[in-house]
Amino acid sequence: MGTPPGLHFLTIIIFIFLCLWTGVALFGAINPYYFWKVTQSWKALREPPKSYFIITRIISGVFAIIGLSILLLPHLR
Repeated sequence: MGTPPGLHFLTIIIFIFLCLWTGVALFGAINPYYFWKVTQSWKALREPPKSYFIITRIISGVFAIIGLSILLLPHLR
């Protein structure tokens, strides 16, 4: 009695999504200026204030911690 094949496929998709989520969040936390350049600069007329990058770094760090927690949760039993 094994797991259904659809469930195994869904698990792989969720794992890939969480890895991408965590990677993008870490990228935003480590280098918020380049993250802004890649994602938002095309629609801006000028650079945002320094506080924007500080807030982006904090929020990205929180999302990275959430992603790592969910990824590591099964290994903490």
